[in-house]
Order: sequence, then structure tokens, then C-alpha cells
Amino acid sequence: MSVAEFLKGLPSHDENNFANFHTDNGNRTCVKRPSVYLPTKDYPSEQIIVTEKTTILLRYLHQQWDKKVKRNYIDKL
Repeated sequence: MSVAEFLKGLPSHDENNFANFHTDNGNRTCVKRPSVYLPTKDYPSEQIIVTEKTTILLRYLHQQWDKKVKRNYIDKL
């Protein structure tokens, strides 16, 4: 099935949307290579961005819980 046959039965509000469609046997006139990032420096491992295993909310709740436990421990002494 060619692209023209596939597009033939599709609904369109404006018939001119596909007026400039040319079938050149599927050849592309413009072939652009994707850009690739090449680092220019080696960064130390501690500067590499990594994702956290715990969410911000969970981390905050653990901190609050630790503060509360510590406060209760000090009050009991």
C-alpha cells in the first residue's frame, strides 16, 4: 500500500492540505543527520546529574519523622 493510497480515504476539512504531496518513490529530498552532543570536558562523577530513588515528599516526611523522634528522645532524658 502506497502512502497516496493510504491518504486517499482519510477525511480532510481542506482538500489543499495534501495538494503539495508528491510521491517520488518515497525518496527524501533533504536528509539531515541528527545532532549529537559531544562533551568537551570530563566531569568528575560527583557532578553528574542522577535521579533520586525517593521522591521529595517522601524525603521530607522522613526528615520530619527523624526530627520528631530525636526531639522525643531528648525530652525523655
